[in-house]
Amino acid sequence: MFSIPVSVKNKKGIFEMFETIAQFPHQVIMVRNGANTVDAHSIMGFSSIDETQPIELIFNSEPGDDLKRAMSKFISEKN
Repeated sequence: MFSIPVSVKNKKGIFEMFETIAQFPHQVIMVRNGANTVDAHSIMGFSSIDETQPIELIFNSEPGDDLKRAMSKFISEKN
């Protein structure tokens, strides 16, 4: 497994991240937020994310460069 810590400032940022991930429908991505883990392609899952808690994207394998570039504005400095 491969994970990337990400951060957003508010709910708008969460949905911007969802729209970015939606551009990669064939990539299996999960979002871990505190004790919850949801499918990154699920709008219902994304609506349950608490932006005040750590957020982590989980992949089966290392994501490609295009996905990393697209997600760069969300990648946390902790990474």
